[in-house]
Amino acid sequence: MTDRATDVLDRPEPPPAPTLRERARRIVGSTHFQRVIISLIVVNAAVLGLETYETITSNWGWLLVPLNRTIVAIFVVEIALRIYVDRLAFFRSAWGLFDLLVVLVALVPATGEAAVLRVLRVLRILRLLSTVRSMRRVVGALITAIPGIASIGALLAILYYVGIVMATNLFGEMAPEHFGSLGQSAASMFRIMTGDGGLGDIAEPVARQQPAAWLFFLIFVVTTTFVVLNLFIAVTVEALEHQRDNAHDTPEPGAVGGAEGPDGPDRPDSPHGLHSPHSPRSPDGPRSPDGPLGRDTRARDDELLQAITALQEQVTALERRLDQPRHSPSRDHGSGDHEH
Repeated sequence: MTDRATDVLDRPEPPPAPTLRERARRIVGSTHFQRVIISLIVVNAAVLGLETYETITSNWGWLLVPLNRTIVAIFVVEIALRIYVDRLAFFRSAWGLFDLLVVLVALVPATGEAAVLRVLRVLRILRLLSTVRSMRRVVGALITAIPGIASIGALLAILYYVGIVMATNLFGEMAPEHFGSLGQSAASMFRIMTGDGGLGDIAEPVARQQPAAWLFFLIFVVTTTFVVLNLFIAVTVEALEHQRDNAHDTPEPGAVGGAEGPDGPDRPDSPHGLHSPHSPRSPDGPRSPDGPLGRDTRARDDELLQAITALQEQVTALERRLDQPRHSPSRDHGSGDHEH
């Protein structure tokens, strides 16, 4: 019985055979698969660009059209695999829904009333945003920075409105073709603010008649362009740093390019909500102890507990047997002395 318990304790557990879904997860989350998808997106972008040239289409259409259809078919298979692996989690992912929409648009026949959707095929290039982790970070940072950008935009609008009202009052009679009305001043000041020839064509003629006008235009350009633009950059950079810190705090298994994808460490639950087979989380969320691995672990624990209990019983029984011979002679010797 002891040998049997020892065998149970020492026997290695065979690894469970991977299920079909687990195999699909390994394929979709693998480094090579993701790199192939990125390469196909780039190739498809080149094909869509070449199709805009009639000469190339007429000479190489026999190659470009089948190539384009093959790439779309591969995208459809990829989306199907991801839906099979992630199930409902796929539809809870914004990037997953984005990829699904792009692929569905590619399947719409580009004939009749739907011919306008042919232009939307170029949206397939945007799949790079959901596939390459660094691009996803930039998009996430811009979304995070929207409140700050909106505040800076409101500040810019206030400064811009103050500038066009002052310009209309100051230079309306001097240059009515540029500052005769609020609309004309808005257009002229916008050109000055963006540097689209406004300083030479608009500000300079006004400054010839009124030299102090240069001070007004200088203050307007500095406040609206340099200061506000730097605020935009500061808010965006802060959001990018926040995204980077979050990425360092939460590892990202299954990233493009493997453990350290083409753009950095493993991405967090892949753009598509995928996880590595060794990830502590399942694609549907945190791994529950009631899952297949949890049941196997509990079964092994129960088997080990039974083996240890049986071993303890054997040791207790052995101690009792060893104690019996040790006390018997004393009892016999005591009885003999009593008889004498």
